[in-house]
Amino acid sequence: LLLIGLCGFMGACCEAMILLKAYMGFLIVIMLLEIIMAVGCVAMKSTVETYATNRTIEMIGYYGVEAQDEAGVITATLDLVQENFACCGVDGPQDWNVYSAEYEGTFHVPTSCCKEANRDDSTCGNATVYTENDYINMDGCKTSLWNFIETNLLYVGILCGAICILQISILIIVSKFRTTLEDEDYANF
Repeated sequence: LLLIGLCGFMGACCEAMILLKAYMGFLIVIMLLEIIMAVGCVAMKSTVETYATNRTIEMIGYYGVEAQDEAGVITATLDLVQENFACCGVDGPQDWNVYSAEYEGTFHVPTSCCKEANRDDSTCGNATVYTENDYINMDGCKTSLWNFIETNLLYVGILCGAICILQISILIIVSKFRTTLEDEDYANF
């Protein structure tokens, strides 16, 4: 993206027609890719949902396992999602009992599954069986995330529309500038 912006900037400053044409071409390609991705996401919603679910279940299996999560990124990511969306597991806390190497068969969950007011409570998370604990978020993160996405879909659509309008405006301005430069070159002959 930096090179594309630089191409447009240098084309405008140096009045280099080839750079302006390349910049316009890049803008058109980027807009087409954005449209294709948007249509693909809408058309393949169930495939995207299945893929995200499977990858998250795989991440639960790697939670806390140093051999597969050396930098602790998976653990930190899952903790962050569960804390911010007040959820636990993919479909619920039972996922930790089934898919996690660390929690398999224990009926315990990570502390990040605890409700915000109870995260510092020693009886929450690892200490107590989740089925007997009222301090655990019982909703799965898949449901919480989809609710968040659906709630904010209007804002995402407005933002995408604004970006699209901005890109079209830039494309029109660059086209006009290029035409003006070509007319000046033609008039100088």
